[in-house]
Amino acid sequence: MGEILRCAIKSLSRKRARTWLTVCSIAVGVTMVVIVSFISSAGKSVVNEELENMGISGLSVSCGTGQAGLSEDNLYSIRNLAGVETAMPLMIEYSTSQLRDTSNSTLICGLDSGARQVISLELKHGRLISRGDVQAGAMVCVVDETVALEAYSRENITGKTIDLQIGGMTETFTIIGVTEAGSSLLQNVVDLIPGMVYVPYTTLQNLTGRDSFDQIAVRVGEGADVERVESNILHTLEGSSGTDGYRTDNLAAQRDQLTGLMDIVTVVLTVISGISLVVSGLGIMTIMLVSVNERTREIGTKKAIGATKKRILMEFLTEAVVISLGGSVCGILLGSAVSAAGLFFLGAPIPFDWQGMLLLIAFSVFTGAVFGVYPAMKAAKLKPVDALRME
Repeated sequence: MGEILRCAIKSLSRKRARTWLTVCSIAVGVTMVVIVSFISSAGKSVVNEELENMGISGLSVSCGTGQAGLSEDNLYSIRNLAGVETAMPLMIEYSTSQLRDTSNSTLICGLDSGARQVISLELKHGRLISRGDVQAGAMVCVVDETVALEAYSRENITGKTIDLQIGGMTETFTIIGVTEAGSSLLQNVVDLIPGMVYVPYTTLQNLTGRDSFDQIAVRVGEGADVERVESNILHTLEGSSGTDGYRTDNLAAQRDQLTGLMDIVTVVLTVISGISLVVSGLGIMTIMLVSVNERTREIGTKKAIGATKKRILMEFLTEAVVISLGGSVCGILLGSAVSAAGLFFLGAPIPFDWQGMLLLIAFSVFTGAVFGVYPAMKAAKLKPVDALRME
């Protein structure tokens, strides 16, 4: 086999320009597939991280239309269910905020202490809402960095005050912390998403005169059956109230559906990019056929001194495989370099799937071998007498 490989490399080196052009055509196709793979993997990672930061995980429990809302008893019942790691009341108010000279639409979230564990808040400056703030109904809040940057052009604005419109009145809150903007990716696409302000839920209850919650955010314990926990929550709430006006949203399942949709898009783009590999395979077949015609006398000489059909077949197949292997390796190196540079510039994670790259090399080599079969068989079937007559 080593002798066959040396003969194949020697034959390819005779026509270096043609060989390199063929290698480059394969490299271009592989590069496109690699770039699509990198972008899709990095994009999926970024979107999942952003959704996780926004709390798109676990379960969300809410009431149907016409019901007063969820109560403290409902919260206590959910927290005691098997499989529930933690549960947190959530109140939502759409309002306007006045920070410095900036007035904006704002989404006010009434939270309990421990919100970090449920909706994955990432604190950047100051502190989050504490149990003492909740018990006292304190006039304190945590804002996301987009609110801070828009008003002060800097992130750390702890100690400043912000005016919020709640219940028709203007209330002044002291900013105790600044979180990372979990919806920043979506805000770059859609301008309708307002800034986020987090306050103790008891404070929001006092200011609005409500004693209920809009939702209860539930984080399911690791390894627990989410669907079973979801069913137990509904059964418990409906049993205690005697009504069936409750619903749960499996946010984790919705996130998985979005991830699945992204996977489908990735596959479609990869297939489209992979068509170029098929085109490159046709190029290999063309070059190999030209090589067979050019080397007819050489083939006849080899057969005349004892070379078998298998030997000739293997030589030409090896040439096709070497071209494919060289092109795929060059394409992976080029595609990885371009993708890594682009993702680094954008500040996105740089994934690298070794198994995927090896699979891509194997597919490229397989494609080259398939398209090299016909020229190799044509060379192997040449009769020595006829081949030696060719000029």
